[in-house]
Amino acid sequence: MSLPSATTRVSVTAGSAPTSTDLITVWGCCASTADSVPRLYSSTSSMLAAHGYCEALEYAALHMQDTGKAVLFVPLPISTIGTVGRFDTSGNSDTCVVTCAASGGGILAETDGVLVVTSGGTIGTDQILLSLSLDGGTTYKPVRLGTASSYVIPYVGLTLSFAAGDLTDGETVLTWHSTAPLPDWTSLSTAQAAMIAQTRVVRSWLHVGDVSSLVSAQGIESVANAYETSAERYVYAKAQLRDRTPLAALSQVRARMSAGASLTFAEVGATGDTITRASGSFITDGFVVGDTIRVTGTSSNNVTGAITGVSALVLTMGSTDLAAEGPTTAATITCEPTLTFAEVGATGDTITRSRGSWLDDGFRVGDTITITGTASNNVSGAIANVTATVITMGSTDLAAETIGAYGVTISSGETDAQWVASLDSTFAALTNSPRVDLGAGRLAKLSPITGYAMRRPVQWADSIRSYQHDLHIATWWKALGALNGWSIDGEHDERTDGGADDARFTYARTWGNGPDGAFVGKSQTRANDGSILGMTHNVAVANLAQTVVQKTTENFVGQSLTLNPPDGDGKKTATKRELAQLEAKVNEELRRNLMSNTLGEGNRASSATWTAATDDDLGVANATLHGTLVLNLNGTIVHVSTVVAVG
Repeated sequence: MSLPSATTRVSVTAGSAPTSTDLITVWGCCASTADSVPRLYSSTSSMLAAHGYCEALEYAALHMQDTGKAVLFVPLPISTIGTVGRFDTSGNSDTCVVTCAASGGGILAETDGVLVVTSGGTIGTDQILLSLSLDGGTTYKPVRLGTASSYVIPYVGLTLSFAAGDLTDGETVLTWHSTAPLPDWTSLSTAQAAMIAQTRVVRSWLHVGDVSSLVSAQGIESVANAYETSAERYVYAKAQLRDRTPLAALSQVRARMSAGASLTFAEVGATGDTITRASGSFITDGFVVGDTIRVTGTSSNNVTGAITGVSALVLTMGSTDLAAEGPTTAATITCEPTLTFAEVGATGDTITRSRGSWLDDGFRVGDTITITGTASNNVSGAIANVTATVITMGSTDLAAETIGAYGVTISSGETDAQWVASLDSTFAALTNSPRVDLGAGRLAKLSPITGYAMRRPVQWADSIRSYQHDLHIATWWKALGALNGWSIDGEHDERTDGGADDARFTYARTWGNGPDGAFVGKSQTRANDGSILGMTHNVAVANLAQTVVQKTTENFVGQSLTLNPPDGDGKKTATKRELAQLEAKVNEELRRNLMSNTLGEGNRASSATWTAATDDDLGVANATLHGTLVLNLNGTIVHVSTVVAVG
């Protein structure tokens, strides 16, 4: 036996609008209390206290700041941890090695870090002052390192470490890129059950965290669809597709021996020659087994080679031959990761790094990489497979070579057009899904938490704009003006780049006739081509209409009606008067919610009429009353074409 219920289905005949209430559900992973239970927040501080910093908190802070409205947050567990890579220390000419790594709680945000020395000196002795940017150099904040040797960057889950040595005024000593952690978009059953258990009605869902695969998008789709079939509640779900930039690049890192150490070089045989220092520590200076060292300033040992052993005072070489020399204080030694190029056959040649991670540096299967700075392997080709330490090429031929990584560039290139085409291909199969809205591209917006102008998904800007207006107002209505505080500089601009509209993604653009600034170009769902529900605001209005009918008709459950005498088939149908009374209740709620201009931005729809079926047999057990909602949406102008007639 099933529970008494009401179900709503809609026939849509024309179009424009966003959804049901002023409440949004934000889905995102966090490090604390990630139990998938939805919680309502109206302040950033209360959400921060409960869940710690996360990128969903960043969206919530912007949403509350720019709309004045609360958020319903679904805290998901972290499935894919954040990473940090694409390091570049080439601007550091002094002896202090500066590194950036995950803090104890893990990396929590995407950053483009730049660290500049404002006032240098000796680590641990002088009062070091730094300038730190997390937005690629757009915004800097002062950091007083003092005599400390590490600095925990607030919120984002990154720690800067400073090895013994000196820093020089004005030098950019480190840049990096970190990625944010991600949930598993294919496994949302716990969160789905928790959402269904609650009774809140929301306008939309925003999923914070990039979606890179079709199966992940389908995971989001299935939950949104199940929310309708299992809970009879109606939403559209917004998700952001993977980013194009920054492009993958081999980290440029180098460690240096602290100045002034006395060195002794020993020749012990074909392998295993040693370099011994009288003081200090190679380990503290950042030397690692497998690295390639470069020795300068000696009489007989200016060599380059890989090290097979590292202790505080001794470096052990592999096959690199040393001559007996020293003690000397004139020598300097740097070390860097080692790259080994291997030729294994017609396909499958490999590039192996001694440390660091190709994955953290952003390389992916299918990328086309370009290599420069080698003696024998300055080539371009596609990656067939990639792990943390090994890139496997397709048919690109490599030559056997072992070389220090510093000064070698390996980067992947993906043009804007290639990126859009790749996304279009990946998600082309997600059709007939008006409850899913996929966004492509990013914009920059000043964070109310960190104070940096971080790159954020276009879906964030579109979602905030939608909640600044009534739900039937298209976020891409140009008359609304440019997005407040959002910058499109250097990002995908559909006006000049193109491709996202044809792929039916939500995107941003500029307008050639101004005003200056970023605009939502179009907000659209994965409904079939030509469907009026391909515009997200139309889905929102349809959702509201369904919600109104659902809530109103649920009140009919258990109601007794006067029936007509049995007809020729034995059916006992409700009288016209009884059905008219039911229709009046539903249609009054539809009028009040859709055609009353309650928020001063016009009617949400052109018309909406619910009609009860006249042939339902209600004189039986488990009787079902059917109804039809015909929703006539407002029209939305997409193109304007003017003919000029000169008299």
